[in-house]
Amino acid sequence: MGKLVAILATLDTKGSEALFIKELLTSAGLDAIILDLGIYDEPLTKPDISREEILMELSIDPKEFLSRVREGRLRRDEAIRLMGLGAGKMLTKMISELGGVIGIGGNQGTAASSIAMKMLPIGIPKIIVSTVASGNIRPYVEYKDIMMMFSVADLEFGPNTISKLVLTNAVNAMIGMVTNPRRVDIDEMVKRVAITTLGSTGRLTRQCVLALKKLNLEPIVFHASGAGGSAMEELIEAGFFIAILDLNLHELVGEVIPDDIYRPMKPRLVNSLKLGIPTIIAPGSINYLVFGPPDTIQPKYSNRKIHYHNPYNTNVRLSREELLSVAEHLCNKFINMSDKTKVKLVLPLGGFSALDIPGGPLFQPEDDMMFINYVRRSLSNLVDIIVVESDINSVEVFNEVMKSFRDVSKIF
Repeated sequence: MGKLVAILATLDTKGSEALFIKELLTSAGLDAIILDLGIYDEPLTKPDISREEILMELSIDPKEFLSRVREGRLRRDEAIRLMGLGAGKMLTKMISELGGVIGIGGNQGTAASSIAMKMLPIGIPKIIVSTVASGNIRPYVEYKDIMMMFSVADLEFGPNTISKLVLTNAVNAMIGMVTNPRRVDIDEMVKRVAITTLGSTGRLTRQCVLALKKLNLEPIVFHASGAGGSAMEELIEAGFFIAILDLNLHELVGEVIPDDIYRPMKPRLVNSLKLGIPTIIAPGSINYLVFGPPDTIQPKYSNRKIHYHNPYNTNVRLSREELLSVAEHLCNKFINMSDKTKVKLVLPLGGFSALDIPGGPLFQPEDDMMFINYVRRSLSNLVDIIVVESDINSVEVFNEVMKSFRDVSKIF
């Protein structure tokens, strides 16, 4: 990994702060360059890579672009998006020498910096110091390894006592990551298996993890919270895994009902089926919605069964109609399956999570059985289906998952 650190900032407002960061990095012996993401006034600090160069990376005429922005002929959000894409494209070109990226900003700079950083692979250190980092940062981070640090004070009008402290901490973190890299070679001979989970299917996950380790495989678990499953999909496409245990499909609920806060950023249950990677599927946690605190639940869901998971996470049971819509959506995923001999679907009759077993807060077995019957009717001629009488966290389901894994992986 290189020792170059790129600094992303809107220099028409954050010039002094960007220069402060650069001086800290260079005094630590690192090379640092400033990329200007500003779209309005002239930069307050001379950049190493100008906004004009960034725009030309996208074959955009800088004068025409800036003229359209200032005259209101180009929407602000689109202009910011293009600056982020141009910067990301430029960073990708210098990937071999790039040690890390640090961005600073308010709404505009944070958005442009995050767009650029999301174009880089997982593993390249990425930090954004932002005035909006204490709010909803999901759109900025999505499923990439971006560190967000709240700036506390505004990042404008020159560094002050507070901003100097926060920026120095961020720079020290970057220095540590760049000068003491711990990179994993994805080409090494470790055989990796991806697993999806949520806490409600955690017992099954733990059993599978232990079993895979005994087989000298490396299980890598992804939280099915929208970001986790999306990251897994990208890594599947990159050839990172020899097999997938997609045992928690909650993110499919978010694909059907956008109110779910765990909706994924990338289409789920796509790459493993398309690429013919050995895949075991189970409908974990597929029968409820996830919201934030109880006061975030919309009134239209108030008459449902509710599980108060923690102060910031509340689960609401799907209606029968919604659950059947999710079942249809799941079945449609198999249309583009490239090799049905590499796929098995395990359907637990006793519950899809710890929440819908007898006595559980979301217990509604008649609806779950309608889901199972719909899936069996739709997929019986497409994929091998194993029906288990127990719930998803049972030993019986675990045994069927591992047996199916051995059958389709052909590595033993």
